[in-house]
Order: sequence, then structure tokens, then C-alpha cells
Amino acid sequence: MQPWKKTILSFLVGGTLALAAQAILAVWTVMLTGTPMEFFIGGATLVSMGVIGFLLGGFAVYQILGEWADFGSYLPFSGFSMAVGMKAVGPWTKGESLGKCIWNMGWLVIWFNAVGAIVCILFGYICQMTGLNADPLFVAEKNTSATIFPLAFLMGGILCAIFQIVWEIEKAVLPGKAQHVHVLMFAWMCGAIFAPCGLSSMLVNIFGEGFAVMIPFCGLNMYNVGVDLALGGAHAAAGMVHLGSFLLAVCGLFVCGCMTFLIYNARNGRKPINKVQAEMAQKLVDRKLNGPAGH
Repeated sequence: MQPWKKTILSFLVGGTLALAAQAILAVWTVMLTGTPMEFFIGGATLVSMGVIGFLLGGFAVYQILGEWADFGSYLPFSGFSMAVGMKAVGPWTKGESLGKCIWNMGWLVIWFNAVGAIVCILFGYICQMTGLNADPLFVAEKNTSATIFPLAFLMGGILCAIFQIVWEIEKAVLPGKAQHVHVLMFAWMCGAIFAPCGLSSMLVNIFGEGFAVMIPFCGLNMYNVGVDLALGGAHAAAGMVHLGSFLLAVCGLFVCGCMTFLIYNARNGRKPINKVQAEMAQKLVDRKLNGPAGH
């Protein structure tokens, strides 16, 4: 598929997933506000997106979105959930042991989130201590109107399209060596890099889950933890709560990856995913041929 078509599909799929996340956030806000778990509203939304990822991934459907839309499916949290599961599914279909497959999942979750979190927390701490974030250029009130839904779709699509373009550039610069995880880590760091000027927070306030359900939000979240730790006192306590919420979401990510693997294995065993998808396509063709018009 030509890069411009992938970019358009990335926009559409990413925007749709962001819109779904905005609806899920609205549900969790109603359910958790005023409860001891109110702090986990954002985390619950991410985990819910992870559930979408592992269900569709376990049934070998989400991977088709990845082939069509690349970062339209990978940049949202649901895509990372599926990707974690595929770190077990892939080796499993090639005959690897169960322990090796589980380790592949765990290692991806550990190193990716640890590196991203540590770097961004340190960056936030340094920015606060040096005053680099003292006068943000971009400031916006939180959008609480119904426009948050179309805006979430718009920003989610734009972000996915941007990082799809970055992916196309990496493939051109590093033919045969480009990996999706490189762009995902870059996206994570962008959330922190644009935090001192206030751009990342502004995008969250205006576009809601159009930014908050995407990988760059993790960078902003960990940047804010670093800032809170530098401020000390009550701010440091709040930072630790945010860090705890993040760790819960990371654990949820690993569980979602395991569920992707379990569902896939229960349905397909060690059958390679390309064969599974070929069979799915054939069933669709057969159903069309043998539908009401064929009887």
C-alpha cells in the first residue's frame, strides 16, 4: 500500500480509537468519581483500551488493522496491548516454549516502560529545578463540552498520521532495520519534550483522549511525576499517586498481553497468524458466495 494511503488510514483508525476512548472515559468518570478509585479514572480508561486490544488481538482481528493503518492502530494504548501479546504469540507459533513466550512479553513491558518512565521523570525533575517550565507558552482550560468527542477524533487521527509519517521516514533511512518500537519510544519522549512549554498539557485539556490515550501521554504523565517530586511535600505525594496509577496501568498492560496470548492459543494453538487470517478471509469469501443470493 502506498504511504499516503497508509497515512490516511492511520488518521481514520487512530481517530476512531481515540473517540472510543473518550466515550469510555465518560463512563468511568461517572462510575468512579467520589470513590476511593477516583484517582484511577485515567488508568481505567487505558486498561479498557487494553481490553479492546487483547480481545481483537486474540481473535486475530486487530493485527489486520495494524497491516492497514500501522500507527493508527499501534499508537493508541490498545495497539500496545496487542503488540505485547504478539511478543508471545509470534514465538509460540514457531515452536518456542511457554516460558520463553511469557518472558518475551514481560521483558517488552519492563524495558519499554522503565526506560520511558525514568527518562521522562528525570527530565521533569530537571526542568522544575532549573525553572525551564516556569512560564509555559501554551495554556488552555479543560474542555468539558460535547465538542471533546469530535476533537478527540481529530487529534487522535492527526497524531497517528504524524507518527505514521515518522515511520515511513525511518523505513526509508534504515531499510530493513526500522522497528515500530523505535517510533513508539520517540512518541513517548515527545510527550515529555513538549511538556515544559505547556503544549502537551494544552493538547490534553482541549482534545481529551485524542492525546491522553496515545503513547505520548505517557511521557507527559511521567514528566509531571518528575515535576511533583522536585516540588516536594504534598506535590511529591501526588506524584507518587500518579506513579502508582501508571504502575497499575503497566500491570494491566501485561495482563492484557497475556489475555491476547491465551485467547489466540485457545482458538488457534500454534497456527501462524498469517494462516489464521487467510482462513478468516476464506470464510468471508465463502459466506458471501453462499449467502442469501446463492441459495
